[in-house]
Amino acid sequence: MSNLLKMGLEISTESGSVLRPTSLTVSIANSTMFGQVPHKPFKYYTDALIGVCFHKMSSFAQLDPSQKKFADAAYATLNPYVELFKKSAVRVQSVTKNKTVDAGKVKNFETQMLSLWKDLFTFDHIDFSKFPKVLNLISDFENQTGVPFLYNFGVDFSPEFKEKLVCFYSLLFNLRSVIAIDHNAYIEDTSIESVKTDCITDYLPKSDYTINDALLFLQFKRLSMPFTDHKDKDVRIEKLLVQPLEKAFYQYNHNACCLIDQLPQSFLSSLSMTELEETLHHVQMDWLLGSSSGLLFKIREELFGIIEGYDKVFWPETQNISIKSSSKLVLSFQITTQDLTHGSAAA
Repeated sequence: MSNLLKMGLEISTESGSVLRPTSLTVSIANSTMFGQVPHKPFKYYTDALIGVCFHKMSSFAQLDPSQKKFADAAYATLNPYVELFKKSAVRVQSVTKNKTVDAGKVKNFETQMLSLWKDLFTFDHIDFSKFPKVLNLISDFENQTGVPFLYNFGVDFSPEFKEKLVCFYSLLFNLRSVIAIDHNAYIEDTSIESVKTDCITDYLPKSDYTINDALLFLQFKRLSMPFTDHKDKDVRIEKLLVQPLEKAFYQYNHNACCLIDQLPQSFLSSLSMTELEETLHHVQMDWLLGSSSGLLFKIREELFGIIEGYDKVFWPETQNISIKSSSKLVLSFQITTQDLTHGSAAA
């Protein structure tokens, strides 16, 4: 197995308050790449992860067998989302509803996505023009399931496909992280104009508020049952009180209602309200980090960011700052066995 892998990245961008990536080229750097001497990877291996994720998604087309083995080992060692997914996926099984998405629809989606990935990842670059097709395929699949991806535990892909999804998500997230690093290097006021990436709050902001709202919604459902679930129910109370309140919950606390609706009733009734408060926090995190639907949810957000602009999807507070001119970000780096030894996976 090779003990060294040199790579170069060239990211073309479109102008904006935050640059929007429009193309990505990945090459093996024999000695220099684009006139640059390879440097050490960034502190959190953001650049290196883009490279090894690309190679994995493109079936290591650029690499010889020895380099392929090293790149695969680097991906498994340096990518924290591999370990996060494995650990969370085990807990996801305990809250999965019996009713799952039709196996035929799941298999068809996998086949179509694998075909799209072959077109998306060429020998040395990513074809960004194919991203809308990926986004449309994901949206179509959600419509076919009849249930939103949010807190959906009923979708389960094959192990091989889930491994690819984790890799695809990791590449998209780290691509945005590189854009953030570049953005923060050229701003005047870091306290106002800087941006950050977070693998949880970027997708589930204010999760604690969601839990509080979810507990209120669950209590409302339990208290309203005597008025709606028996043959002598008072229709006036249902129409004038219960239904308007329920409609208000779904309108103003959508995420919280979705969290309760997607969990099995047996799971909810087995815990006290105090126990549920802590458990629902873990459920949210496990869905986000370790479920098939959570992966699709995050990938969809990242694709929206690439297509519409990161400032519109993730960093709306930056839309009022000055426009940055389009440019090419060129990175050249090398990964050694020492990086694999000291690389930190998720705890």
